[in-house]
Order: sequence, then structure tokens, then C-alpha cells
Amino acid sequence: DITNNIDTSKVGDYEVKYKVKDNGNNESLITRKVKVRNNLEPNTIYLTFDDGPRDGTTDVILDVLKEKGVKATFFVTNNGSDELIKRIVDEGHSIGIHTASHKYDIIYASVDNYFNDLELVKQRIYNLTGVETNLIRFPGGSSNTISRKYSEGIMSTLTEEVLNRGYQYYDWNIESGDSSFAMNERKLYNSVTSSLSHDKYNVILMHDTKTYTRDALSAIIDYAYSNGYKFSAITSNDMLIRQKVNN
Repeated sequence: DITNNIDTSKVGDYEVKYKVKDNGNNESLITRKVKVRNNLEPNTIYLTFDDGPRDGTTDVILDVLKEKGVKATFFVTNNGSDELIKRIVDEGHSIGIHTASHKYDIIYASVDNYFNDLELVKQRIYNLTGVETNLIRFPGGSSNTISRKYSEGIMSTLTEEVLNRGYQYYDWNIESGDSSFAMNERKLYNSVTSSLSHDKYNVILMHDTKTYTRDALSAIIDYAYSNGYKFSAITSNDMLIRQKVNN
């Protein structure tokens, strides 16, 4: 017998129960948890910022977002001032975890290392804001291959284990390029605006530690508004954005 309480029209957590009985009347019951999440919307831009917070850049980015009426998503580390962590939450943005150290040789050396590092930021966010976030982004994304240098197959394990522990991970489908050493404000503006599409959701990877990201953001938002795009933050009710795991 299979029973479930799933309502695909309503976001939530559900259970599917499988009950099997053999000829000897021995019974086995297995329960699987199912999550129903919102699809991300086309014609919508999801600004996501990694690696911060950083004083001198994140604070200005928050000022711009507030001025423009835009909500974004910040995947934070243990960097930056506590005030910036509080501002992110107080001003209505989504906050997620990007690990404390962002050091590949530490976090990708073992599963225990990864979660120990992750928990440091989770606790920091909770202590400062009262928010117990389950949003995460892997440094380098779930598709990174640098992790292979430290532990063969660890991303295949982690992408499953984070879900087992109640986390949700979000990659991106537009890379702004702002981590490149050859980037500048004008190139970043062109890179982002030329990658947008009305026919898809636009989850943009950016870094709030970069000065040219800070400086280009206002013009990027103005372009998006003038071309009919909407903005939204990612929440735990939204579907996961997953890239292909390569390790």
C-alpha cells in the first residue's frame, strides 16, 4: 500500500508511506519525506552575494538595495562586522551560509570538516539575528572540481548529506564574472545585463566583497527595471538551484 498527504499546489513538507506485506504476514513500513517548493519565476532576477559581509562594500550594497527597493540573498562567512549581518536581516533580505572560513583545503577535506565550519556561521547568524537559516551555497558551487584535490567524491556526498540534514543549497545560472581579476565596473555591467533573459529565472552569482560589484550595482538594477524585470530574494520555499556535480 502507498499512502501520502502530498498537495502539489501547496508549499510544504509531506510524507509518502510504503507498506509491504509478504506471504507470511510480515509487514514492513518505509516513510519518505517529500518537499513541495515554489518554482523560481521567469523574468525575475535573484541577486545573490557570496563571501561577505565586508565593511566598505556590503554596507554600500545594502544602501543601494534599500534605495532601489530590491531584496537580495546573501551567503555569508565569518568575515565582516556583526552590524552588517544584522542589517541584512533587518532590511528584509534572505541570509544563507557560505561556510565560516571559505578555505577549500579545510572545508572539503572531510564531511565533518565541512559541517563543523558551516555550523560556525549558522550559529553566528542565529546569535545575532535569531534567524535559523537552512539556505546554503557551497564555496565554488556544487559543481566545483577543486574539492577533488582534498577529497575524492566529497561533493557527491555533501550534496546529499546537506539535504539529509535539512539544508537547501542554491547554485546559480548566471555567473557575473566579478571574481575575475580582469573585471571592472563597466565590464561587470555588460556581463550581467547581456546575460539576462525574460524567459527564464535569473539567479546571478555576485560577490559583495568586490568594489566594482558595489559600484556597478545601481546601474544594473536601473537597467533591469527599465527593461521590465522583477527582483526577488530566495527563500526556503523556493526550489533548489543545482548544477551538475563533478566530484
